Order: sequence, then structure tokens, then C-alpha cells
Amino acid sequence: MTIVVFTDAPRRILALAHFRGRGTGDLETRPRRDLKRALSSLELAPLVYVDVGGLSGPERARVLALVSASPRVRFCILDPADEVSDVAAVFHAGAVDYLGKAAVGAKPTPKRRAAVQAFARAVGKAPQEGPAAPGADLQAAQSDGWADIAGGTEHTFAFLFVEVDAAEEMKKRYEQENLAAAMSTFREFIEKTAGPFGGRSWMWSRFGGLVLFPLHHPAPFAPLCALRILLSSIFYDCEQSILPGRLSFRMALSVGRTVYREGDTGRIISDAVNSIFHLGRRFTRPAQFMLTSDAYELVPQQLRDFFLPAGSYEGRRIYRMLRPSVSVREAGS
Repeated sequence: MTIVVFTDAPRRILALAHFRGRGTGDLETRPRRDLKRALSSLELAPLVYVDVGGLSGPERARVLALVSASPRVRFCILDPADEVSDVAAVFHAGAVDYLGKAAVGAKPTPKRRAAVQAFARAVGKAPQEGPAAPGADLQAAQSDGWADIAGGTEHTFAFLFVEVDAAEEMKKRYEQENLAAAMSTFREFIEKTAGPFGGRSWMWSRFGGLVLFPLHHPAPFAPLCALRILLSSIFYDCEQSILPGRLSFRMALSVGRTVYREGDTGRIISDAVNSIFHLGRRFTRPAQFMLTSDAYELVPQQLRDFFLPAGSYEGRRIYRMLRPSVSVREAGS
């Protein structure tokens, strides 16, 4: 993997070395003035770090707009003097890493390098090299995953349980019509996010339900979809939700077999379906994401450090995902 760093002071960026290590490609530094020209001439889609130290607010905004508009790169921000007041906005614009003052001067760690690479892949910011188009695997999941799924027959699926927390409290708090509209936008958000991963909503009630992923062979689409839902939920809260504040929801993931029907699901009897609803409603706590051991096997190796053992339930080992978070430094602090 090629790492390109645009900075006018390369010696002060000690953390650049966290990408020098076994299994990594070249790391090169270029002057910041070359950024615009280089973005259109880079041969491969590299990881690009941009040093915004010393820039004014409008200048930083222009740099952010420039790199976020380029489909050729995965970009990251270096902020050696902690001048960026809204770190979350950097990630909202599509960044896959942010290094503030403490991180820039910190001792480099291979774990940080691996985390950035895994995050870039998980959020779809890891373009493939060669003839395959970005997102080709997800397009294949959407178009081919359901080709052999016949209604009324049994198949193996990854079951992603998604349900809004504190439903009874919400019924008391909001008008029925407003709550119905809010839950409709939540379902649309889940379905829109799951679609490119080959997921389809199923057995959906007012506050949640299942998303199914056909499993003809082991594939990471289901856990990556769950991660995308978690990461994208902040955009849902800001742009789509009509409710105030953050909407809390829980998720659980398992693997099993069931008869599939598109419409009438009331007559379906399936231990796998019962099990995922039990795991989601009885074991998973608000805002958590839990996986069974068989679902954990679908998680890409690079992301497994983000999952911790969480005990057992109904005879199966359970893992809990650490929730992604972004630290935001208050202006003037």
C-alpha cells in the first residue's frame, strides 16, 4: 500500500512511521502545494495524509473539500497543533484517520496502522487495484446472492437483528403519527444501507426486525453491513431522523437455516429465527452489537480486535463489538 503525505514539515510528524512496517508499501512525502495537482495524477488509489497545521479555517475547509471530492484516494488529516475544532466533521467528510497533536508526536504502533486500514475497508474507502471496480464485491453480493434463493425452501442465512431501544417509552413520548413516520425513516435507512451488501429486510415490525444475507459460502458482507450501519447512524440522526437527539438501537448477528418466504412469514417455524430474536431481545443490551461464534467467523481478520468475548447464551459463545467513537475537542479548549 502506498502512503502519500502532504506536509511542509515532515520531521515533526513522528507518527508517519506507524505505516512503515512489515507488509506495507512505500511512504513518500510531498510539499503541500502539490496536493491539487497530485490528486489527479496518482496512479493508484493510495492512503493520503494531509497536514493542515498552520492553515486558516477557510484554507482547511478548502483542503478538506478538495480531498473529499477525489474518488481516487482515502484521505486522512494531520493536525499537529490541534487547530481543528470539529474533529467529527473531518470524518463526516469521508476521512479514515485523524492525528491530532498527541497522536502526531506519539510513538508509532502497528496496531494503529492496522486499525486505519481495517476502518478504510469497512467504510468502503479501500479501492481495489487492477481491473475490478470499487465496490464490485458488494455489487456481486447484491445481484448474485439471492439468485438461488427460492421461496418456500430452506437456505442458510446470516441473520442481522436490528431493533430500536426503549420502544415502550417512545410510544408514551411521541404522537402515534410522528412515531410511525420516524420508524419508517429508520427502516428506510437500514434497507438502503443493507442493500449494497446483499441484505434484505425480513419479518419487520414497527421498531425493527431482521436483515437476511444468503450464505452460499463464507463472506464478510453481514458484519461489514452492521459496521456500516453503526458508522452511518450519525448521518441518519442528522439528516433523516425526525426525532430529537440520537436514536439508540441494538443489533445481533447469527448464522442458521430457515425456510424463506417473502410475504406470509407467520407459519415459519425455525430454531434459527427464534434464536436470533432471543439473542437480540433478551441478551443484547441497548446500543450493543452482539455476534454468535459462527457469525464471528465471518468477521474479516483485520477487524477481530474490535470484538470481545461476552459470555455465552443458549449454548453458544457470544462476542460484543466495541462501539466506534470519535473524540471531539471543544473550541477554545
